[in-house]
Amino acid sequence: MPVLNAGTIIRRIRLTDKPKPSAQPEFRKLKEFFNSKIRNASLPAWCGPLMLFVTCFFSFGILLSRLGFFQDDWHHVYYAYAEGVSGLMRFLFTDSRPLAFIAYVPLFKLLGFNPANWHWSLMILRFLTVLTFWYAVRLVWPNLTGMAVWLALLFAVYPAYPLQSLSVAYSLHWIMYLVFMLSVVMMLKAARNPKSYLLYTGLALILQLFHLLMIEYYSGLEFVRLILLWFVFSNNPGTSTGSEISYLKRWKQVLKQWLPYLLVLGIYAAYRMSYHTIYGYDRFTSNLLNSLIHTPMTGIPFFIQTVLQDSAFVLISPWIATVDPALIDFSRGTTFVILAIILGFSLLGYFVVSRLETQKKEETHRSTRQIILTGALAMFFGLLPPWLADMFLFSKNPLWSGRLALGAILGASMLLTGFVYLLVDRPAYRHLVLSILLGLAVGFQAQTARDFQTSWDKQLQFYWQMSWRAPGLQPNTMVVADSEILPYMGYYPTAFALNVLYGPQVGAPGSVNPTLRGATAPMYWFNNGSEHMNWTNFQHGQPVEIARYSSVFTATNQAVLSITFEPQQGQCLWVLRPSYSEVRSFTDEAYRWMAISNLNLIQPQSTTLWNNPGSSTGPPSAVFGSEPKHTWCYYYEKADLASQQKNWQTVTGLWKDAKDKGFHPGASIELIPFIEAEARTGDWTTARELTNMADVLPPVEKSLLCSLWREIETSTTPSGQRDQVILQVKQKLGCQG
Repeated sequence: MPVLNAGTIIRRIRLTDKPKPSAQPEFRKLKEFFNSKIRNASLPAWCGPLMLFVTCFFSFGILLSRLGFFQDDWHHVYYAYAEGVSGLMRFLFTDSRPLAFIAYVPLFKLLGFNPANWHWSLMILRFLTVLTFWYAVRLVWPNLTGMAVWLALLFAVYPAYPLQSLSVAYSLHWIMYLVFMLSVVMMLKAARNPKSYLLYTGLALILQLFHLLMIEYYSGLEFVRLILLWFVFSNNPGTSTGSEISYLKRWKQVLKQWLPYLLVLGIYAAYRMSYHTIYGYDRFTSNLLNSLIHTPMTGIPFFIQTVLQDSAFVLISPWIATVDPALIDFSRGTTFVILAIILGFSLLGYFVVSRLETQKKEETHRSTRQIILTGALAMFFGLLPPWLADMFLFSKNPLWSGRLALGAILGASMLLTGFVYLLVDRPAYRHLVLSILLGLAVGFQAQTARDFQTSWDKQLQFYWQMSWRAPGLQPNTMVVADSEILPYMGYYPTAFALNVLYGPQVGAPGSVNPTLRGATAPMYWFNNGSEHMNWTNFQHGQPVEIARYSSVFTATNQAVLSITFEPQQGQCLWVLRPSYSEVRSFTDEAYRWMAISNLNLIQPQSTTLWNNPGSSTGPPSAVFGSEPKHTWCYYYEKADLASQQKNWQTVTGLWKDAKDKGFHPGASIELIPFIEAEARTGDWTTARELTNMADVLPPVEKSLLCSLWREIETSTTPSGQRDQVILQVKQKLGCQG
């Protein structure tokens, strides 16, 4: 047997242990495919506008069919629905928008009163505004491809403005934003096409005058035209002033181009300052301007402070809100959808825009400085109109002050994008930062839409339960809750919603303007406890008179209907009454108002002109949609109404139907009408069983149940079964007497 040494063994191993074919060539091919087809691939220019639309849709469109009307929407809806064109004109006049009916009348004729129509319209308007802004950027900086898309994307979803869901109130604002941007585009086209100067300039001036007369929000941005004209001439040698001429001559040409727009702006300023003379009133005053002129030693420091505070409010605060930990709520299924949207748009934004970027490094640096300067000026002048009206963003509710930032978000998006391009030199990292900001902003807007959708769901519950419990209300009824019951609303928007719900009554002597429907519309009102009124005087019989816009509401302490509405606690809408003073879980405000709550204001049938007069068909479907599926609260509200009318057979029938369908109450109070009805129809066993059920439901209200059974005992005919059940109930509840 041959002797094997180490060398022989190694040689044999090398000969026999042949390596398997390497997979390296396949990986190399895959890597080469990725680099050539995906990583280094470029996209056509139309992908930019497509990305803008996709972003707008996923930010504002995915919940469109589930959103309704909120806050200031209801003023517009009420006057248009109840009083037609003349009422809408009166309202807009008192809202310092005397000519806005030119936009709103066609909108209401086209869109009607279906909330989804308004939300679709507003999303499209916002997209068109963003698209026009993108096009304007390309006219001034034609070599910017990727950066122009980033500017437009951040403008589209900038989180300083979270009020997209107020689709009626802010339709005017976005229409005029679009008109302003179209005017800027026409101006830039005139500068770049001297042969068509008169045509484009004429169109630009008409659009400029139109948006100024409709709303003042974008009047400050008119000053940005000057810097845009300077840059369009500097960056486009083919325009009427080449880059080779002196700065002085170029400034003369720019000023010559800007002069017509400055003239129109001056005419508008004179008109706006003459509001009081022309219309007899002016909703806005300018203490800031008076302070700057007459007491500059105090006015100037305050103005500088305001500029810094509001600039931080626009540039920094909204982005902090996008990473609020409270938004991460895994108990809500839509949270995962929103997280997926954030991640998806971060990846999509990076992929799309990085493949649209074609400008050279030196072009990017020069354009970035111009973008930052333009953005700073646009943000400052965009905030100037609210400042001059003494409306400061930092000192107001962050949600509602977002409307004041509308004119500034254009500049803020330019400033933010410009600084990212300036500070982050490598394109890949730059796109990464901007894509993360995009994802956060889209997620924030989707989250905000979800919150508004939750509010609309609660609104619909309130309106339908009100209509079931009170199909009609006496004119000039004041509905009072102890606090705000509907998020994203307020006391007077809720009041206008109630007026849409109940509408003008047949033959009622109304207290506001005549409607186009040939009747008079009495006003109903909603109040958060005793706010906005003198409770002591009202309690002692002095009527309350509340004027809002072109309507006047008047009520006495005999015309109060007190309610509470907390569906988040598993409760239905409760109409409070003096007997509920036995309940220990209400607030002091609720006890105050339930003492004068008058259930006789409730009419068992609807007498409104809106929807089948003489019936109880519920809210007008044009606004509130079709009636929701009946659950426990439907049976409770109907039973409480029937109990008030002493229609005991109806109440017992409602209990049987609810029980057969598996519905049960969430609070003990909601069994009161059923207990009383079963007792008064002689079914003492069921009355006792329902009482036992009520005794274990929250909140446990033994005193209220005892009062109910004492009333039943004194008003029903004695019998052996009755007396036995009453004794058993009293012993179980521990009733005294």
